[in-house]
Order: sequence, then C-alpha cells, then structure tokens
Amino acid sequence: MKIRVEKKWYTIEIDSISPDSAVVLVDGERFEVKLADVEKTSEPMGEVPNPTSDSVGGRTGNFKEFKSPMPGIIISILVQTGDDVSEGQDICVLESMKMRQTLKSDMAGTIMETGVSPGDQILDGDVIFLIK
Repeated sequence: MKIRVEKKWYTIEIDSISPDSAVVLVDGERFEVKLADVEKTSEPMGEVPNPTSDSVGGRTGNFKEFKSPMPGIIISILVQTGDDVSEGQDICVLESMKMRQTLKSDMAGTIMETGVSPGDQILDGDVIFLIK
C-alpha cells in the first residue's frame, strides 16, 4: 500500500505479523514494529465506507471522484468548493514530466471537496476533487 505523510509518499508492505510485533517494509527498508496491547474482540469491525459511497467525510449524497490521470505536482486549482462545473471545464493545472497539463472535468456537478493544494505531489489515480 502507499501512504502519504505530509507531502511525501511511502510504499508500505507487511512482511510478517504476530500478536506482539510486525515486520514491515517501508520503501524496501525492513523495520520491526512492536504492537501495543489492544482489546481483543470477536465482534466484526463492521464495514469501512467506500469514499465514493453515500457517506464521504460525514456528508451524505452521491459523490464521484475526479482522479489524477498521471503522477505530478499540482500547480494551481482553478475551482473552489461549492463551484458548479460543467463537463470539459478547466479545473486544475498539473505538472508532469516538466510539462503543464490543464485537467478538465469529466462530469458536470458541484465541487464538494478539494483533496489537494497547490504544490502537492500526487500519484496516478489520486483523488483531486469530490463532485456531486
């Protein structure tokens, strides 16, 4: 899996796990992690909501994700939360491989959330906007 800490991305793999420790690989470097005592339960944890489901960030509704088509750096955001956008409208500028690309909305709707800021480094498939 990949996780982002501030603006840096890390690839994390679990090599092995036991009741009191785990061996993880962080960008290929091996670490042993001690696990804290946690209350054990036989009850299932429940379903984890899908970010595109009817509840995103405590809001309800049918949201669609606008994802980055390539890795790069966000240069500028051309819309704000609450703005109505039409299909084909310019919504942000992404720099990838030293070329700037203006990304266009692939759907009409209202910008409900912006998941990035100018200067953020993103990967292919990262969510840039939630649109309703």
